[in-house]
Amino acid sequence: MGKDNRLTLKLGGTSPDDLSMSRLGKYLSALSDLYGSVDAVHFKDVSEGSACLNTWVDNVASYNAVIQRSISQANASGSSYLKLVTLLAQDGFEAKIINQDKVTILEFPSIKEDLPFIVRKKGKVQGKLYNVGGKDDSAPVKLEGANGETFHCEATPAMAAQLGAHLFKQVRVSGSSEWLKKDGKWKLKKLIIESYEVLEKSNLKTAFKALHDASGNQWKEEDDTQAILQALRALNCE
Repeated sequence: MGKDNRLTLKLGGTSPDDLSMSRLGKYLSALSDLYGSVDAVHFKDVSEGSACLNTWVDNVASYNAVIQRSISQANASGSSYLKLVTLLAQDGFEAKIINQDKVTILEFPSIKEDLPFIVRKKGKVQGKLYNVGGKDDSAPVKLEGANGETFHCEATPAMAAQLGAHLFKQVRVSGSSEWLKKDGKWKLKKLIIESYEVLEKSNLKTAFKALHDASGNQWKEEDDTQAILQALRALNCE
């Protein structure tokens, strides 16, 4: 065994006797995904002192690569990191990864409730632009959504300068986004603006007339004008 290339996942809140084989297998699978370097990392045993999942790595280069990957996955909320955090949250365990000198390499958050789920994708949101500011390379931009919620975005200084000309107007912004799901609800965590468009809202009377005059529409004979107005408002007309 590589005595100087050891890593231990220390699970607080349990012991080797309390950890079932099935659950141990899930933790080892998640840990293997987090570490990577599958041919160089070896499982040794589970020891006392909470439940300590002990591993060792073939050589210094692979050992350093495992540490770097683990920290990188944690910083980026990578899938293998979230897999471990999910298991810990389900069991209510605290955990950390330590080396052979008992130095903490990575400490996991203590979560005893539904784990927030983060998705990164191309996305878009729209609302009233009411804040463009900052003096750094990444300027904060805020939009007010239809339900009064705040959409937190970021833009380059050049993009922020363009957006500044449209304060208090309705805009739609698009770009790389992070969405947080918790308690069954999605919330925008952040959107990096890559493009935008100003949304022109129709005057209610103008929109009504356009719909009324449109060929082939069924609303000319509609007796309930209030229903029409409600439908127009639902389409974000003023």
